[in-house]
Amino acid sequence: MADPVLIWIRLNIVRQLQMDVKEELLVGDLYRRIKGYKFHERDVLAFLILLRTHSVANSSVRELSDFVAHREKDRGALKTYVHHVLEYTKAVLAGRAAQVQIGVVHSAAAFRDSLNTTLEKFMLAPLGPDVTDDLLACIMSLLQEVKLFHAGAEIGHLGLGRFNKELWLYGAITMPGPKKIPVIFPALIVPNKYCSSGEEKKLGAFSGLVEARGTKGRLRLYVDSKEPA
Repeated sequence: MADPVLIWIRLNIVRQLQMDVKEELLVGDLYRRIKGYKFHERDVLAFLILLRTHSVANSSVRELSDFVAHREKDRGALKTYVHHVLEYTKAVLAGRAAQVQIGVVHSAAAFRDSLNTTLEKFMLAPLGPDVTDDLLACIMSLLQEVKLFHAGAEIGHLGLGRFNKELWLYGAITMPGPKKIPVIFPALIVPNKYCSSGEEKKLGAFSGLVEARGTKGRLRLYVDSKEPA
């Protein structure tokens, strides 16, 4: 039988953190599914939405949970990054000096730290790098085909691609003007433990929309219910 004192302490901690008991139970259930690799990417979406208000403002968890919930609503670091890439490319095409930091919006390490800081508020043990990388891969899958806008006009979309050693959520934009020059840049990256790219130094495409599921002890990616080669 559970110790009534421990139950009282836990309930008071929950109240102090401004979460209700049902919310805590939902987070705990999803956490156990994730640790046991019995989850779908939809569970990761629900997990992020539940964690959102308990995460630090402007953290990886806060921004990514906002993004998966609102998708095409421009906000946060990704919007700023796309704007910088667009302005840099415009300057280069015009022959002007320009600089931009091409990289990921949120690193895998930053996401892991942000997630574990949030989980600590629920008194849940931190997740290791393999699990948090898999969760980030699910987020990348959820963000496929999100449209990108600049100054009210659609300029591109997010896509999922693969190198031999990396899985990318990439931005694909088309520069305004008569030449319509395409530009591709990374937004989120995790190690590719899931499938081959075919070519080591060329970004490989998937044949359709990817779906991520945790099953049989690892994360698997599916296209049309089949694992890609």
